[in-house]
Amino acid sequence: MNRTSWMNIVAIVLVALWLLTGVAWADPSGAANVPQILNVVTGKSASLDQQTRTFLTTDPIVAAATYYDPNAGCAGVAPVLIQLLFFNLEGQLLVTREDAFSIPNPPGSKYRTLAINLAPGALAANAYNMIWLARDCTNVNIFVSGFYPIRVLVP
Repeated sequence: MNRTSWMNIVAIVLVALWLLTGVAWADPSGAANVPQILNVVTGKSASLDQQTRTFLTTDPIVAAATYYDPNAGCAGVAPVLIQLLFFNLEGQLLVTREDAFSIPNPPGSKYRTLAINLAPGALAANAYNMIWLARDCTNVNIFVSGFYPIRVLVP
């Protein structure tokens, strides 16, 4: 293989990669258009102005997340099911809460704020991995957040 043919092959590969990259950027079904649960936060008050991951058993716990569903039919419509799951560090499910609620953010949007208020004593002292779970408005798809570690301590 001489130098000229090698350079032609490199040029063809580079052009092909450039074209494929351009197609990926123009594809509306990319990662930005996938239903997701993002921005998980916890705190001790509804304003979440002081976020923390460490609580006492005597503290109220407020958890929130952002849910995005690109389905046009679900814009402004609440998910059918919202759960907050608490696992221990070994992966055993310890607590399931179904009293979470959602608020459109802003009204009519494809974004919703998921939230729950846990009373003092709702969680025993332990280290937890918390996961949000939502079933979309069509009752077909289920979406989960990543693990969000929190710790509850005895005062």
